[in-house]
Amino acid sequence: MTTLAAVIFWICAAAMVHTYVTYPLSLKLFRHRFSKPPAFADGEWPAVAVLIPAYNEEAVMGNKIRNSLELEYEAGKLEVLVGSDGSTDRTNEIVKSFDDPRIRLIELGGRNGKTGVLNHLVKATTAEILVFTDANVEIESDALRKLIRHFADPLVGTAGAGKYIRVPQGADEVKGEAIYADIVNRLKKTESDIGGMSGGLGSLMAMRRNLYQPYRPSSTNDDTVPSLLATFAGKRNVYDPEAKAYEESGHGLGEEFRRRIRIGAGNFQTLFRYPAILLPKYGIAAYTFVSHKVIRWIFPVLLILVLAANLCLLNNPLYQLALGGQLAFYLIAFIGGMALSGGVRLPIATGLFHFVALNAGLLLGLFVYLKGIRSSAWDRTER
Repeated sequence: MTTLAAVIFWICAAAMVHTYVTYPLSLKLFRHRFSKPPAFADGEWPAVAVLIPAYNEEAVMGNKIRNSLELEYEAGKLEVLVGSDGSTDRTNEIVKSFDDPRIRLIELGGRNGKTGVLNHLVKATTAEILVFTDANVEIESDALRKLIRHFADPLVGTAGAGKYIRVPQGADEVKGEAIYADIVNRLKKTESDIGGMSGGLGSLMAMRRNLYQPYRPSSTNDDTVPSLLATFAGKRNVYDPEAKAYEESGHGLGEEFRRRIRIGAGNFQTLFRYPAILLPKYGIAAYTFVSHKVIRWIFPVLLILVLAANLCLLNNPLYQLALGGQLAFYLIAFIGGMALSGGVRLPIATGLFHFVALNAGLLLGLFVYLKGIRSSAWDRTER
């Protein structure tokens, strides 16, 4: 039992250190082959369809449509499709108020879920490039051209934009999300440059239409699946932080916690539906996917296992010290949470609390997945 506990302890500890420390460092060992994006000649840019799934988005839909129409792209090559998933507010009315031939509203009855809406929108367009974006995302005017330019390379299957978080005034407790997003942007760019499975984000991502496969029923992870399909087809996934998409964070940690549960459930669903990505034949794509995504998805499980194993090894001073470190970690996180509830932000303690809380959300997401995801319908977040 002691030997088994030691093996579990060191494997889990090594995995946790790898995903946040040794993995980013290891990327420096790979040759950067794809840092310079290609470009289309004038008149050769492909037809693009911007697909916007929406459910009761009257607060942001007007701005989203205006923002989409202001995107710099060749005339006659851009259309914007809004899929209203049984909206009961003024979302449909707002979309219809725009007298522009590039705008189309697809009204769906009942609740189909985000991925179900995307399936309907893809059927409604013949565009060569599909662009997925959310109603609450603001896109820089030149971001679409910067994203689509990568498809001049026939080996590119998807292209993801940089995600930049705007923290609402008074929502200091979720500032960690903005910091983390900036770190992810840099990491994904490096993965992209070496040909890894960087993966896009649902805020703004483009995909070749001929790679699209309809999402299966109850699918909840809409951004990782396109990247997996591209990898399976032998294509590259590009990430371009110069193509900027801005998204407002939640207004509080509770809101982000609920979102992390939903994301966690979708992540595990995707992993178990597409386990082939773990095969060594996918090379650098498999390595980046496991190191950056899978280990972070199971990180809360690793935290529990390393603590449980540690408790079985207390006859050794090394493990006594390790246990003390873990307990100090959770104590500092607890202090950070208590301080935050009182309106006081302690940089390190608050950061640890944020990290622990969101990992707890991922763990609950695993339980949601194991219980069974019966619907991909989503509740909108107040913006």
